[in-house]
Amino acid sequence: MRSKTSFLALLLAAVALAQTPQIESDDVNRVGSHIACQCGGCKDSVSCPMSKRGCHFCVPAKAKIFKLQQAGMSDSAIIDIFKKEYGDKIYLADPSVFYWAVPAGAIVLGLLSIYWFIRRFTKSPTLQPVDAPVDPTLARFQEQIDRETAHLD
Repeated sequence: MRSKTSFLALLLAAVALAQTPQIESDDVNRVGSHIACQCGGCKDSVSCPMSKRGCHFCVPAKAKIFKLQQAGMSDSAIIDIFKKEYGDKIYLADPSVFYWAVPAGAIVLGLLSIYWFIRRFTKSPTLQPVDAPVDPTLARFQEQIDRETAHLD
């Protein structure tokens, strides 16, 4: 009796291990990426890394996706079946174009702000043209500076 139980357990383990590579295929993950995990512990799709560790929702969902694909159903038909069973909240749409526009816009805005800050606070003082009128008080001080520095040579 004990050998029959051990054999049965070994047979079930072999069947379970034989199913794992099939449910981890790219086709199953492609459909699974549009189905939200319902385990309650994560916010990922069925094709998340936890599904390889035995998530109580992901593994059966992937097995169901695999069976439906083997039956010849399209991706949208499989997703529709899951929507009927769990409601529309289970469907995860692809990210929109704006998904990447917000971080890219924030980076561009930040770089423009840095450029503006550097330009504003590193401006060199404007030089007066040579033939511009000179203030008489400044001219007197400039003459005094020239006289005192002439003796330094």
